Amino acid sequence: MKHSETEFKQWLSDNLPTYARDYRHFDGNIIEFSDEHKDEICHAFLKCFPSWWDDVLPPCLIKPEVFLHYLYEETEDEDLSCIIRGDIYLLLELHLSDLVGEVYNEVFNIKPEPFAGYERGQ
Repeated sequence: MKHSETEFKQWLSDNLPTYARDYRHFDGNIIEFSDEHKDEICHAFLKCFPSWWDDVLPPCLIKPEVFLHYLYEETEDEDLSCIIRGDIYLLLELHLSDLVGEVYNEVFNIKPEPFAGYERGQ
């Protein structure tokens, strides 16, 4: 699992500066990305984490890697593929939001704000 996470974070750290240039006030929040960028991030995540396929992809698939290829690389503007990619993004959004924020902080050398609930008197 750690190998997959490292691989995905490396992919994200390589691509995040390119994505950030397209957004005026990007602060590391995945919600600000266009659907195209969200699809690319989801596709990269799913390629790195095949353990998520059972949770994300339709259960009747015989060759999930072929399905992912066609879903993200061959059928870009078809209605059904847009709906499926949107549903996959919504399922992965919280997890990806944490990963994108973490990598954003590392790539742009931003120190995350400390959790305020552990100081004395709170």
